[in-house]
Amino acid sequence: MDIESKFPQIILIVFMVLQLALALLPIFITVNLSFKDAVGIQATTVWSFPRTWLFSNYAKAFDGMFGYELNSVFIVTVTTVLVIFISCYIAYLFVRKNFPLKSVLFFLIILPMLIPSVITLTPSYLVVFNLGLKGNWPGLILYYVAGSQIANIFMLRVFLNQQPGELYEAARIDGDGDIGIFFHLCLPLSYPIMMVQAIGIFGGLYNDYLWPLLMFNGSSNSTLMPVLQQVSDRMADGSKYAAYLISGIPLVITTVISLKFFVNGEFASGLKI
Repeated sequence: MDIESKFPQIILIVFMVLQLALALLPIFITVNLSFKDAVGIQATTVWSFPRTWLFSNYAKAFDGMFGYELNSVFIVTVTTVLVIFISCYIAYLFVRKNFPLKSVLFFLIILPMLIPSVITLTPSYLVVFNLGLKGNWPGLILYYVAGSQIANIFMLRVFLNQQPGELYEAARIDGDGDIGIFFHLCLPLSYPIMMVQAIGIFGGLYNDYLWPLLMFNGSSNSTLMPVLQQVSDRMADGSKYAAYLISGIPLVITTVISLKFFVNGEFASGLKI
């Protein structure tokens, strides 16, 4: 009877191990290839280890893509901070302030979520082009900030709506204004959920390929993803695969940071449970 009760759990564990192995297999192959020279890549299989481990491949890859990766990290970091701050303040206004047609305005804000983003791609490009922002970082950041607000406003509104209203009333009685309440109370209580959202925004924008390609067309101001293939094509040995791995370092760092909030459940702090 004891074996029968544990059998489903054993099956689940085996399935999870196989799933993990399949997920890590491409990473193992890429790491293995990143230490080979051009001859080793052509003459051996992806399963064989390098005859000589070329750690210099990573130095070559880093030199070739450092500028583009720095562009990506800077642009995405600035955009993420702006998106999180603006959406949190808008969500705060919708939850803690009363004004005419509040429900109608909120419905109009989230309505574009029903429209596929590819439909708005051409009009967005024309707007940025006519504003003279094509090829500039402000044009990229403006598009990202405008396009990333809706889902975050919706999520933060749900989160703030579950916080005890008595805390805000007490702060208002103590003489704090809307700006003070937002910075002294709303932001600290919303910090965990904002961090969880920030990780998702950072990863999504960092991996964006299409819009930076339209904006920069491979220029030196471009972010990393549109030019990663061009950069790697100039590398004949394992540096190409090292470049792929180096490009994922910012995402690894942000994922490690996010695990703290997911594992400890800190994103739920401030909620009425």
